[in-house]
Amino acid sequence: MMRRPGSMSLLAVLAVGFLTIGAQASADEKSHRMAAEDFLKATGIETTFDQIIDQSIDQQAKANPMLIQLKPVMKKFMRQHFNYEVMKDDLIKIHMEEFTEQELKEITAFYRTPVGQKAVKKMMPLQQKCSELGMKRVQENIGELQRMVVEELQKNNSNPQQ
Repeated sequence: MMRRPGSMSLLAVLAVGFLTIGAQASADEKSHRMAAEDFLKATGIETTFDQIIDQSIDQQAKANPMLIQLKPVMKKFMRQHFNYEVMKDDLIKIHMEEFTEQELKEITAFYRTPVGQKAVKKMMPLQQKCSELGMKRVQENIGELQRMVVEELQKNNSNPQQ
């Protein structure tokens, strides 16, 4: 079988090209990952995890007073399974899926400005206020919800599906 001159060199060029593309993609992924991690650091999420845990458990205990005595156990569990180090890789992955590397760099640059830092500091109190507002609205209208649930259950019980 006679080979055409240059066919091996064409294969070599293609192989090197594919290897280069693979190496570039790997380098791009690493820099994208670094951008996502820098973003998380700029938002101060490492230090806010404990606040998030405390706030969440306090809200649950407020909604269900029976949980008050379980707060220490719940906090211990959450700090073990829901902390920055445990969640870090997943958080990075999620942000890489939602934002390009360039977008992450731009958002990070904002969070490093004085206004960005103010936004970070105000985020938890704002979320708390929004959550409380939502809970208040539900409580104000809980009677209507209960009535709607009862009506739906009665309707389903009177028309059982076969």
